[in-house]
Amino acid sequence: MKVKPFSVNKIRIPTDFSEFGQQKEEVVDLAGCENCRTSEKALAALRKCSPNMLIEHWQSQDRLIKERLGDIHNVDPSNVYLTSGAMGAIGYSFDVFVDQNTRVGLLRPDFSGFQYYADKARANIGWLESLNFPYNHMTRDVIDFIRDEDIGFVITSNPSAVTGTLRDTIDIEGIVKSNPETMHIIDEADAIYPDLSSAHLTRRYDNVMHLGSFSKFYGLSGLRIGYLITPESYSDHFDRMVNPIEVTSAAILAAQMAISDKEYQRDTQDRVERNLSKMEMVCKDSPYKIVPGSKCFASYLDADLSLEDPYETLGRFGIKIAKGSTFGLSRGGRVNLANETKVNKLVKILQEMK
Repeated sequence: MKVKPFSVNKIRIPTDFSEFGQQKEEVVDLAGCENCRTSEKALAALRKCSPNMLIEHWQSQDRLIKERLGDIHNVDPSNVYLTSGAMGAIGYSFDVFVDQNTRVGLLRPDFSGFQYYADKARANIGWLESLNFPYNHMTRDVIDFIRDEDIGFVITSNPSAVTGTLRDTIDIEGIVKSNPETMHIIDEADAIYPDLSSAHLTRRYDNVMHLGSFSKFYGLSGLRIGYLITPESYSDHFDRMVNPIEVTSAAILAAQMAISDKEYQRDTQDRVERNLSKMEMVCKDSPYKIVPGSKCFASYLDADLSLEDPYETLGRFGIKIAKGSTFGLSRGGRVNLANETKVNKLVKILQEMK
């Protein structure tokens, strides 16, 4: 053979995938990172789909969605690209900026899928670890890591896909300004507060790009639609690289409705805030601890070393959280804050154990 096969380890996503026609496992599943509801306006629009919506090809780069995202993030809509979920946006980021000579910076804990794309690009990976509760990476440490390890491309989730904590725009800007020769990718796929986005920095700096998703906040995981926001200097590259039939007609239709459904969005934010408050209260003055201040569906539950790993303990009570090892941590697990009924069951168990 004149060619050799190449592959990397499977991508790790801490979400169970449903199979059509199969009954789900009877557990209180808090392991995912998706919303538990979707917009009624989006559902109503999908019910009106015509046969042509399934038969014909559609313009993936929908003008209305791009304009709406441009307004939300204060960027030029021509620099917004719709992709097959945030995963598609991550893939294009690596396609455009990374090769086997690139020094890629990754944080641990963070979304484990980032390593998959770095391995796929055959890049040289450098790690910055923060393995003690509450698992946050200080901004100064990130700046020093990028400089000292000669990182050319760094990708981080914000808010954190593990703990839910959010780095302020001023801190993101500080990291970007301190390492002007490094390409910074800010993955905002888990964000549920669009007004806290730092995506507008792409108008001022050529070394930062932002990714977003309709899977989490907008409740459209099954339709696979996301986006990337690039500085104008790289628009030509993404014009050429993004698949012209990237997004389905149904995804476009539902996203148009979900992005305009403010009542649904406020309900989602209120629900997450209530659930986080319950978790913080039940863990107070107990051997269990939750990373405080989440700004998305994720927060991280741990316990004193004198206790068994909470992942194992809760599993015996029929409660499933995302295992810490998925994110490079030895104990605890990520808790989904979207579903009030399920969080209430977790709180009840923690109260009894407390």
